[in-house]
Amino acid sequence: MRTTQPRLRLLHFFSRTDGHFTPEEIAERFRLAGEPIPIATLYQNLRVFSDHGLIGEVIGHGGELRYDANLTPHSHLRCNRCGVLMDVMLSLPDLQPLGPGQDWQITGARVELQGICPACQEAFPIPVL
Repeated sequence: MRTTQPRLRLLHFFSRTDGHFTPEEIAERFRLAGEPIPIATLYQNLRVFSDHGLIGEVIGHGGELRYDANLTPHSHLRCNRCGVLMDVMLSLPDLQPLGPGQDWQITGARVELQGICPACQEAFPIPVL
């Protein structure tokens, strides 16, 4: 992979931020910092980084593609109301399929938990029946 200014800037961005960003959110952060990156260049480099395993891809609340620099094994917790997405660590039992697929060797798993975040619970309490 060639070293270019946009790639170095993106590496720096991902090394100092936590979160799950859309390309548009990343572009806006660079624009606000006075260092804009053309959106086509950004998309191209995000794809290269993802293909090389430097960042992960996550599907957000509205189906949008988001990028995650946390490459340690983790799961995601997403609010069904506001869409906030956060990394969580889960303690899972042995992940061995039952029935079809039981002869597979499992090499990884992605788990997304969904719920209502504390801020949304406070703003929009769920009525108790």
